[in-house]
Amino acid sequence: MITIYGHPRCGWCIRAKNLAASYNLAYEWKDTDDQEILNELKIKLPEAKTVPQIWWHGNHIGGYEEFATEVENTIGGYGDQKI
Repeated sequence: MITIYGHPRCGWCIRAKNLAASYNLAYEWKDTDDQEILNELKIKLPEAKTVPQIWWHGNHIGGYEEFATEVENTIGGYGDQKI
């Protein structure tokens, strides 16, 4: 399972969701506009300054670029996808 912390006006957050969807990867969206969700993120990753922040199978991946690299390395063919 993939967990994406982000907010709906964040372009990189939307790209992360689209990337997961384009590979039919199950993901959970956590909207950091919700104060409880933002507090949850701050507890999990106190040094986080930006979103998205992404976990895959419980491991923190990082932001969009790290997630895209992980998808490419795990599934492959990322360069051929339109996201």
